Amino acid sequence: MKSVRSRTTRGLLAACASLFLWGCGGGSGSTAPPFLLLPAPSTASSDSPPDPPPTLHTSEQYPKITCEEVMVPMRDGVKLTTQIYRPEGEAGKLPVVLMRDPYARRADGGRCFSGAVAIFGSLSLVPHGYAVVSQSVRGTITSEGKFGLMTQEADDGYDAVEWAGTQPWSTGKVGMTGRSYLGFTQWQTAIKSPPHLAAIAPTITGSDYHDNWTYVNGVFSPWFNISWIAAWFGPDQIIRAGQAARTPKTEIDAQVSAWNASLDDMPSWAATLPLTGIPQFKAHQPYFYEWLAHPDYDDYWKKMDVEANYANVKVPALVTGASYDLFNVGSVRSYQGMRVGAGTATARSGSKFVWNAYGHSPDTRTPSFGSDTQPDALIEKRFFDLHLKGIDSGADKEPNARIYVMVPPDSGAAGSGFWASGDDFPLPGTQQVKYFMSSNGSANTRSGDGILTTDASKLGTADRDRFVYDPAKPVPTVGGNICCDAVRVPGGAREQAAVEARQDVLVYTSAPLAADVPVVGMVKASFWAMTSAKDTDFTVKLVDVRPDGQTHNIVDRIVRARYRVGSKLKPSLIEPNTPYQFDLEVGNTAMVLPKGHRIRVQISSSNFPLYARNLNTGADNNTTSDFVVANQTLLHGPTQLSFIELPVAPISRPQ
Repeated sequence: MKSVRSRTTRGLLAACASLFLWGCGGGSGSTAPPFLLLPAPSTASSDSPPDPPPTLHTSEQYPKITCEEVMVPMRDGVKLTTQIYRPEGEAGKLPVVLMRDPYARRADGGRCFSGAVAIFGSLSLVPHGYAVVSQSVRGTITSEGKFGLMTQEADDGYDAVEWAGTQPWSTGKVGMTGRSYLGFTQWQTAIKSPPHLAAIAPTITGSDYHDNWTYVNGVFSPWFNISWIAAWFGPDQIIRAGQAARTPKTEIDAQVSAWNASLDDMPSWAATLPLTGIPQFKAHQPYFYEWLAHPDYDDYWKKMDVEANYANVKVPALVTGASYDLFNVGSVRSYQGMRVGAGTATARSGSKFVWNAYGHSPDTRTPSFGSDTQPDALIEKRFFDLHLKGIDSGADKEPNARIYVMVPPDSGAAGSGFWASGDDFPLPGTQQVKYFMSSNGSANTRSGDGILTTDASKLGTADRDRFVYDPAKPVPTVGGNICCDAVRVPGGAREQAAVEARQDVLVYTSAPLAADVPVVGMVKASFWAMTSAKDTDFTVKLVDVRPDGQTHNIVDRIVRARYRVGSKLKPSLIEPNTPYQFDLEVGNTAMVLPKGHRIRVQISSSNFPLYARNLNTGADNNTTSDFVVANQTLLHGPTQLSFIELPVAPISRPQ
């Protein structure tokens, strides 16, 4: 075999790593990294030439590791570019850790020692006796075939695992790792139960690709979907199409440059009505319009739904999520679903959970929550040592849940945090505490008279608050679990002053807390509301108010009236001006609300472009541009209590 020395650019990898953490397995979008033109991939395996003899690549950055690139056939004959990393000179059999990645062109062109395998540090497993395999998914980079975002990964993942498990250098034990879409590929593979799969380690990824991915409670997620596929798939698909058409490289370069320059206009794309009228994805991303054509949970989504298929997952999962992450809800559902419903006793008892502060959303440091926001780096290694090597690594004796608990400051931006652990998430012994919304009839803006109280007998004099929701003037997104461009649309923890100055935002604030309130788990809301429309949305946002008056968002979510009983159930419109009760899972967090701080809840009907606007007509919001203004009423009298419910954990912050 030939040996080729590869020089991976540290700066590019470091930059891409930062972008990856800030985006959906993608970036902030502020500056698109270079995309390298590679030899054109074949789209039909029947015309593929024979594979060339293998070449072993090495890297000064990763000494004593070799990389071999091969083309691995899937069941239909399509071959996928696959890189095999092994200890230099190793002739024995090794357990395999597999990553399946659509993003490799963004980091040094998808060549050896680049892409997600370098960004996420998975090569650190190789010196410890693992073969690490990185595969570019179908239709991306130099892999053959047509890219079918999400829909292709189950069968291809199964085939990739079975290939890796039957190679002469493999022990037959295969694990999978990776975050975001690389977590998606793990779940899609696992629900197919490939025999050689022994463990998975999905990080900051979803569990239901209708809810908490493409849609949230039936509401389309324009900013995520647009910024994700525009920045992270657009250039690669332009390059592949150009190479297939034998377009000159200079022209392809110009097309990619023009596309990247157009990303500054993504906020205006999100504002397009109807959403199906967005023209930018018609050439290369037909799946965007497929998603819009399936607003309801149907067979299109069901076949990819991990939540409906935990019983098919026969191997344990090390699930990692984060408070400020796009897949905040899905990560917890996956862990809980595995502990209860996985297909084997080992998968149920062996599944573990890690909860960080930040995932896709950027660490804004407004406020910060300390520097120790990453868990023990060896957790994943110990997990794989146990399940792939069968050695006593201690992973089975470690706490089931490790949780980073954030602590905001009383003033300024320098907060802190600490690690807690327990047998489950939420922690055993957690108590649900209700804070009731009330007012004297004027809760609009933070200057209004909205209050939060734990005593339902001490409500204000009014039983309702009103506001007007105009889809032409939506409440802007300020902070939250944003992906994949937090520069053009700010994510993470952000000051809420501008939002809370609006008349279409109801604000309810507690008295200063007499003691710390450690909130760990799912925040829920239950409220009564009515509208003049046939269909509308309501948003709920939990906010921390510091003693110095500064604020930051903690969690938020949205509910669409037609999906009020659940987005997986049959939708139904509502009767205008009729009270309905809405129950909403707002999101998971792990944060101590310190003594002297106040708890605040915002209620409105929009948070745009994080969530698509409801046009209030009762029609399909994805295909129409007509809208009406809605008169909204939140009810909070003694017979129609509206409240937020906080999971208060039995922990204390270190003194």
